[in-house]
Amino acid sequence: MIPTHFLYQLADYEGIKIEWHDFTHIQGLYTYTPTMTAPVVTLSHQLHTNERKLRCVLSHELGHHFKTVGHHIIAPNGTSSLYANKNEILATKWAVDLMIDTYTFLERLEDGLNRQELADYFYVLPEFVDSKGELLKVSSEHAEVVAELKVSYDVIF
Repeated sequence: MIPTHFLYQLADYEGIKIEWHDFTHIQGLYTYTPTMTAPVVTLSHQLHTNERKLRCVLSHELGHHFKTVGHHIIAPNGTSSLYANKNEILATKWAVDLMIDTYTFLERLEDGLNRQELADYFYVLPEFVDSKGELLKVSSEHAEVVAELKVSYDVIF
C-alpha cells in the first residue's frame, strides 16, 4: 500500500502546493498555468475526516499534474466537455495505477479477496478497485492472467 504521506511528499517534490478549501460540490481541483509560480492542488476540507477518499482524490489530482498538464479547460462547452472527460480518465488511470500495484492486485485476487477486501487492502475506494479491473480487462499485457482468473478463480471484471 502506498502510504498517504507519500502522496504529500510527491506533491512537495514536484513543487505542487496543497491548499484546503470549503468546496461543496467538488472534492479536489488541480490548477496550473504558466503564469503561476507553482501548480496547486486544492482539496475539500471534508476530506480531513475521510483518509481513504482523500488518498483517491489527491492521487487523482496528482494524475492531472503528470498526465494532463498543459491541457487547459477554461469554459466548458460541447467539445470541451469531451476533452475534459478524456483528461479525467487519464488522471484517474494514473491514480489507480499508482495506488493499486498490478501484480499485488492480481495476487490478492488469486488469494480470493473480493472487491471490498481489495479496497481495504489498498486503502482506496471500491471504485478504484473497479477501475483497476476495467484497466486490466483491456490490457494486452495482462490478458492471459485475466483470462485465467476468470476461469480458475471465477473473477468477474
